[in-house]
Amino acid sequence: MGVSREDISGKTKFVSSFDTCKTLVRVGSLAVALVTTACASSPKSLDTLPPGVKGELPAVKMEGPVMLRLKAEPKTSETVEYYHVSASRAFEGKELRHEKTETLSFTAMAETTKAEKLPAAPSAAPETAVESGSPLERFTQAITVTKKEGTVGLHDFAMPEIGERLEVVTDSRGKILKAGDWPTNSIFYVSPVSLPDHAVSVGDTWTMQSSWLSLEDMVPYELDMVSILKGFVKCGNDTCADIEVNGNVGMQGALQQALVFRSEWRGRLLFAINAGTVAWSRVNSEELFAYDRVYRTVGSCLEAALREPGVSSLLANDAKPLCQGFTPPTANSQTL
Repeated sequence: MGVSREDISGKTKFVSSFDTCKTLVRVGSLAVALVTTACASSPKSLDTLPPGVKGELPAVKMEGPVMLRLKAEPKTSETVEYYHVSASRAFEGKELRHEKTETLSFTAMAETTKAEKLPAAPSAAPETAVESGSPLERFTQAITVTKKEGTVGLHDFAMPEIGERLEVVTDSRGKILKAGDWPTNSIFYVSPVSLPDHAVSVGDTWTMQSSWLSLEDMVPYELDMVSILKGFVKCGNDTCADIEVNGNVGMQGALQQALVFRSEWRGRLLFAINAGTVAWSRVNSEELFAYDRVYRTVGSCLEAALREPGVSSLLANDAKPLCQGFTPPTANSQTL
């Protein structure tokens, strides 16, 4: 029995409805970082300097392992600029049925209203104490978006829309303890940055796993992420840890059996050690959804750059994050 055009159209709309490319962005000294999900074939490595960087980023040799922790002080704020681009194509066999490119830029500010040390006790849970008796800190920040260009919803990035205020409580390892009134199984509770639970040296790796339900469709996703400390560089008045991040996202539940879903992403972030914040980050991602003869490819890029305080900003005043060199995937690059 043949397949009707109505059946193909329905499957095309079904596959096109999924978008895991928008996962998470946070700002402030709690986390000027991003985790962007999706992808299929291997995205390009990001070994070059951020476009528009002020001067060079010479290598620095550190003596002994280094602890990477977020930092914040009450009555201080940080401002971050973000740029996101995604290109999607839906096919029936080799025939292009739908394509769309979206861009989004926005500026977010995080104001720290409270910072406190968490006591380190032998009976404390792992998230409240660190080895060597060094306690974690807990921060409360109010996040607002001051500028937005584009129609993509910011809630998909776990960010407030313009006119909204999101109060986030996070510890110094990036664990989200509270995110406004959002449910704990939402993307708002996915840690925005993965930091190790111990001091690290060049070449060390650490992992992070997380799961959540998409806000609109309640699709269950699971994230596996690996971070590698590639080295240390001089970044302005600070020293930055140069970290490569790699990961993949999978579906859980019944959809895992109904769909072919491949996901992979790769990125880089520069973590300012003394300031305790991510000064710059970028993630390239690709993904593939397939359902019967219909499949969809999506390529995306998300770049973030700290603007204020200026002493920790890496980009020149006239430079902006633009995902320079981003190239979306093609139909020929995917293999079912």
